[in-house]
Amino acid sequence: MFKLLDSETANPSPHQIARSLRWLGWSGFWLQALLGFIPILVVVTRTLFGPGQQPRGPSFGIGLSIACLICLVFSIYWCFRYTLLGHKMENRDLRPAKAQVKRDLKLGLLINLGIMAIAILIALVRVGSLTFRMLTLPQGSTVITPNQIGTTVAQGALITPSNMIAIQAMINAIAAGLVGVVVALLLLRQVGQHRSAQD
Repeated sequence: MFKLLDSETANPSPHQIARSLRWLGWSGFWLQALLGFIPILVVVTRTLFGPGQQPRGPSFGIGLSIACLICLVFSIYWCFRYTLLGHKMENRDLRPAKAQVKRDLKLGLLINLGIMAIAILIALVRVGSLTFRMLTLPQGSTVITPNQIGTTVAQGALITPSNMIAIQAMINAIAAGLVGVVVALLLLRQVGQHRSAQD
């Protein structure tokens, strides 16, 4: 992998690019799958088993979460597709054109930037609302669990474990998008350095 960052490998061969596509494709696939597990689990459980389902339909936040999830699943598939592209690069007869490879890598880059943008937007709204909840508590107050007798806390004023899990899911989605961006940029750099006989 560190050879990808070397300036001395100014003209990588198709076999070196194929090896990088396979290696980085599998690395991106497994890292995104591991990081994407929590967001996928949170969105599926919130959508299917969420408390207080309203008959009017899903909220805007759930819609954005589902869009982010769809992009994440597509990105995981796209990293796997890099490995298939690497196998095609090995065979001279199946080798795609340089422009096609660049187009595939740019699509992977755009999808991962989309994941990060959507997850950051969701995180801004979610963390902002939780911060507002915390600011509505009186200064110097002590948060006491509602189970204690004689003490009441305003409904919805506490940050629950499900809120923290949702924040962790957003951070994982951003990290998965970042992995995809790094993989696509490294591969784009290497493909861009390749000079074929026609260039």
